[in-house]
Amino acid sequence: MHSSIKDKALRWSYISIFIGLILIFASQYFAYKNVQDLSLHNQEVNVTIGILNQTANFGLSVKDIQSNMHEFVITGNEKLLDDTYSKKVKLLGMSDTLFNLVKNDKIQTERVKELLNISGKIVERTHSVITVYRNQGTQKAFGMIQRGDGLRLNQLLMNKIQAIEQAENRYLDKERILIQTTQKKTTLFIMGTSIFGFFLTVLSIVSLLWNQKKQRQLQLEIKQKERLLYQYIEAIPDGVLVLDTNKDIVLLNQSGKEMLGLDKDKPLSEQINKITLLDPLRYNIRFTSDTLPVSEALDGIKSTGNKIDLLKNNTLYHLETSARPILGLDGEITNAITVFRDITQRANYETALEKARLIAEKSVLVKDIFLSNVSHEIRTPLNAIIGFTNLLEEQVKDLKSSDYVSYIKIASKNLLDLINDILDFSKIEAGQVILDKTNTSITDLVNSVSVIISQRAGEKGIGYEKILSTALPQMIISDKLRLTQILLNVCGNAIKFTEKGSVKLIVEPVSDLKDDIQIIRFSIIDSGIGIPDDKINKIFERFVQASESTTRLFGGTGLGLSIVKSLVHLLGGTIRVESILGTGTTFILEFPFEVVTDLTDIEVTDDTSSVIGPIGDIRVLAAEDNLLNQKLLEAIFERMSIPLTIVHNGQEAIHELEKRDYDLVLMDIQMPIMDGYTAIKKIRSDISQTVPIITMTAHAMVGEKEECLSIGANSYISKPFRENELLHAISNLTGKQNLNYKEMNPANLNGESSQDSGLLNMTYLNEITGGDEELRDELISLFESDLGTQSELIAKAEESGDNEKLRQVVHKFRSSLFSVGLLSTADKYKKIEGDLKNNIRSVDLKEQLRQLKIEAETGLTELKNL
Repeated sequence: MHSSIKDKALRWSYISIFIGLILIFASQYFAYKNVQDLSLHNQEVNVTIGILNQTANFGLSVKDIQSNMHEFVITGNEKLLDDTYSKKVKLLGMSDTLFNLVKNDKIQTERVKELLNISGKIVERTHSVITVYRNQGTQKAFGMIQRGDGLRLNQLLMNKIQAIEQAENRYLDKERILIQTTQKKTTLFIMGTSIFGFFLTVLSIVSLLWNQKKQRQLQLEIKQKERLLYQYIEAIPDGVLVLDTNKDIVLLNQSGKEMLGLDKDKPLSEQINKITLLDPLRYNIRFTSDTLPVSEALDGIKSTGNKIDLLKNNTLYHLETSARPILGLDGEITNAITVFRDITQRANYETALEKARLIAEKSVLVKDIFLSNVSHEIRTPLNAIIGFTNLLEEQVKDLKSSDYVSYIKIASKNLLDLINDILDFSKIEAGQVILDKTNTSITDLVNSVSVIISQRAGEKGIGYEKILSTALPQMIISDKLRLTQILLNVCGNAIKFTEKGSVKLIVEPVSDLKDDIQIIRFSIIDSGIGIPDDKINKIFERFVQASESTTRLFGGTGLGLSIVKSLVHLLGGTIRVESILGTGTTFILEFPFEVVTDLTDIEVTDDTSSVIGPIGDIRVLAAEDNLLNQKLLEAIFERMSIPLTIVHNGQEAIHELEKRDYDLVLMDIQMPIMDGYTAIKKIRSDISQTVPIITMTAHAMVGEKEECLSIGANSYISKPFRENELLHAISNLTGKQNLNYKEMNPANLNGESSQDSGLLNMTYLNEITGGDEELRDELISLFESDLGTQSELIAKAEESGDNEKLRQVVHKFRSSLFSVGLLSTADKYKKIEGDLKNNIRSVDLKEQLRQLKIEAETGLTELKNL
């Protein structure tokens, strides 16, 4: 508002001054023009006066000539003739002058010509009279004079002179009027501009004085606001610091001084160099004036959440800062401001929380290990009990004993189901469930589930019906194992709580196909006991059932639906329940499945008529530096009856390819001496453009696959790889398949081999070892000897501060973890490796590596217990 008033006053002052200047220049110009006009008028008046004078003189000269002629006739004085001659010469001069004066006026020019003509006749008559006087005497001369020709000519001359003088007098009057008018205009204009100029001058002075007064008021208000702003800044509990472009401190509030330990009574310049600021992200290197975030803000860099450690009184304080540049009116950076706060208490709290988290995770880990060990110890005799019960059931013939055996069998099965539920829930709670999504036929999956559910329904004497929509897609991508587990659990519940009537499983699409995604609904409808309204939202909670009598009447732990809900969410689906007490319950599950639209590959695979050669007649070269992975590859290719040659790095692979031909190359990416990238480029440029190359790496970073393919690889497998995945890649590249190789069936849901502990993925370990215990024990032994060496290398690399060196040893250790099924531990190392690749070093990296080492040692203990 004040700025607007100030600008308006200044604008009016400038306008007044500008108008005043215009008036001054206009007045000067007008006066100049009027002076020019007056000068022209004066010139015209002078010309007119000259014409009048010349005309009068001309008439007098003519009269003098006539008088001289009369006197000469009377007296005969010769001197009069000389005077007459001089008068004639004078007449000639006056006639030239008259012609020059009237040359711009045609009428006056004609009159002057007539005047000269008359005067010429008079002069000629005078000359004739003088001639007659001389030749014929005085009487003849008087006779000519008395005839009256001279009077007539003289009258004509006077009339012409009078006409010229009248015309010039009229013009002279007109010029006088114009001169007077011009003088009046000039006077009025000068008076008007002077008055107006005076008024504008007064107005400008008043405006400037008013503006100065307003400026003083505004300056006072600005000072008041600056004082208020200063008080605000001083009241802020955070530190506020402002630097100028010379990196000198312009402002530091009281909170900042107290936070930095500065004395408010001493100059800042004497104390600023005593402040010790350390960079926690760079091993507590001391900050300089150029490396502080606020100094970087002078270069236009904005930053937030900067961590700075302050060493004050031999105590380390943690600060968090944000910095940004301050721009002037011209857009140039004039200052930089930083706001910092003491987060020592928060950081200590976070450290305490992190320790508590680690303790909690360790407790969970201990719990998982305990559950794994207990389940193993329980399941081993329980499997024996079930096995011997089955044998005993065949041999016992007594009806009462047979009943006892069947009771033992039912109790054993219930106990086994309970153990499986507890272990499943433990895995889900620890986040150890890894989905394995593959091409899946909904029809085949529902048919396989229906076989089991139909049998259970038949045993209870109720009906079971499956209804599959004809609009279902032929093939989807999902985790077949987990989807089967969900349907078996929900349908099993429906059977358990239905005493009469039937159970229906309806499968149908509920959305159109969009971007290869379609929502499929599974509805499980039973005519059982139903669920009370107040219990519907609680049945998915762990250890909760619909009523206190449910466990007594139907059995169960209350974990089944909790596990189902977790698995449904893992698959990206939703689950809801509709129920009427005493009438029945409907479970509705909806999943957004990716639909396989291109079935070409599937159809080719199923085409038994196509001729495919066996894989066994190819030679494979593998470049792998990790001893455990070497052993694993040897075992896998031995099972597939494929000859395999192993080398330790890319350089050896190139030498081997130069010596003999191979049908396929398996190339690890990160190896000593020469890595996989360099080796592939060398192979493609110097050795072979056609030999198929499959890259195997534990990186699995974004863009890794594209980079491998861009330098000449034909396929890409990320570690940990599945044996069937490797076999599929080889088949695709060679056009052959292993007809004698039998893929290991996935472990049964209730089988021992599929039970994974919190750390150990037994399913994966059994798959890669093909169930070969001797190979498994050899891998565990190699891992045990490798663990100490790799842990020592990791510790040394961490202490050296070399991020790249640490990344390389972490990468190599991850491959060893894959080879013994410690996938979850390997994934944790993967995050560290990714951060190191981006040159990000966590503050608690040393502690993370220590905890992971403990986790790997715990995993080794589990492996040795196998």
